[in-house]
Amino acid sequence: MDLKALVNIEWGLTSTNIMPIENGLINRTWLVRTPTADFILQNVNTIVFNDPIKLQEQLVFLAAQIEVPNLVPLHYLPTREGQYLLLTEGQTFRLARAISPGTTLYVATELNARLAVEALQEFHIALSKLDAHNWIAPIADFLNVAKRMASYDYAKAAALPERLAKATSVIRELEANWKMLLNWQQFLENQPQVLIHADPKLSNFLFHPNGKTVRALIDWDTIQLGSPFYDYGDMIRSYCSVGEDVLAGQSVFRKEIYEVIEEALCVDPYALWGAATGVIMVQALRFLTDYLENDRYYRVKDAEHNLRRASNQLKMVEELNAYWLTTQKQVR
Repeated sequence: MDLKALVNIEWGLTSTNIMPIENGLINRTWLVRTPTADFILQNVNTIVFNDPIKLQEQLVFLAAQIEVPNLVPLHYLPTREGQYLLLTEGQTFRLARAISPGTTLYVATELNARLAVEALQEFHIALSKLDAHNWIAPIADFLNVAKRMASYDYAKAAALPERLAKATSVIRELEANWKMLLNWQQFLENQPQVLIHADPKLSNFLFHPNGKTVRALIDWDTIQLGSPFYDYGDMIRSYCSVGEDVLAGQSVFRKEIYEVIEEALCVDPYALWGAATGVIMVQALRFLTDYLENDRYYRVKDAEHNLRRASNQLKMVEELNAYWLTTQKQVR
């Protein structure tokens, strides 16, 4: 598809360059440059988001209503016909203003971790002021741990024999820690339900190029009702990891970042540890499920990418638990 023609015809923009942004796992994204401003074009994954019209309706409402004094909210642009979602040739597109200046960081530091916590807390406060009683989850059962476990069981039962064989050791390790998933499920069931971001990973925070302030928390597609502890745990999962590509024997958990996040959040440390282990275990479960289902959900680099991802998450849980025990962070 000619994307330059698309943005010109549908949004009236004369683009000088359109460049892919490769860090997203679900939607396809491009940076659209024009003589006057930059924009973000996205091809929404309608397999993952099966009601994109409702999704975009909620996000446009959110963008208009949310008040975040120290952050830049997303701003979506309608087409010439006044639509915030374009359906053409079997594909679904939307356009937003690029937040500039703004840069994505890929390595967590103690400074940017603390700044991100402050930004997330401001975002949570802003979300709490909105009327969310009719909010529809963009992905059904996204936070439902029991459903994730059931999907895994089904995937394992239906998996190709060769994939099942390659995953044997990862399956064994995951199932040995099954109780962590059950504990996390029980915790979430007893938590108040409020609007959360649900994907506050490092790459979803846009920083000023000087690295001293957070400009925006982006990628709102996952915003839904849930526990703030989910966001806290997911932040730890992202910020405290050294990344996917690690050498055998290399540590994957960054305790110094964990300690910064724990201090900045000022929440029950035991609940925070439980949230972190729960979220990381669920992510391991999701990667392994996708591997057993032949990589239908996440974009992968090779046939065993999701398997390595799952193994990486399990190792992170192991190191986080070892850190917790050796520092004697018990219930007070």
